[in-house]
Amino acid sequence: MARQLHMDCCWNIQEVQIAIPIMKPTLDKVQLAGQALPPGFPAPFLFADGLSSVETLLTNIQGLLKVAVDNARVQEKQIQQEKKELKMELCRERELRESLERQLTAELQSRATIQKRLKKEKKAKRKLQEALEFESKRREQVEQALKQATSGDGLRMLNGNVLVGLSRSA
Repeated sequence: MARQLHMDCCWNIQEVQIAIPIMKPTLDKVQLAGQALPPGFPAPFLFADGLSSVETLLTNIQGLLKVAVDNARVQEKQIQQEKKELKMELCRERELRESLERQLTAELQSRATIQKRLKKEKKAKRKLQEALEFESKRREQVEQALKQATSGDGLRMLNGNVLVGLSRSA
């Protein structure tokens, strides 16, 4: 493109080329009054009389491209920061989930242990209840035998039953 500009600026007069010098403006030094520019814009738009409209257009495009590149860099930094924050949040959530899973596993193990203990206690309670019922029946039998013992024959029978019952329980 620069070559095309050079060719546009050269004239062929009777096969003699005369080159017209092109002035390169320093963008930092050009200041136009009353022109508002976005922050970070490298140079003001150029409308100087000494420059051709094509050069002005190219300079303005170059400035816009620089702003676009800067904006893209800022946006890329923001995206990277967001990615970093999301990774940290994901890591925290993963750790929380793993912690809750460990806690759930411990609770389930505790529950299983308590259920086993409860089952054993119910079985022991049932056995104690059966033993109590057996002893209650035996006591009733002994009490009835004592009531019948008021007679002499009943006393002899009571002694025999008590001795038989004692020998069985021992």
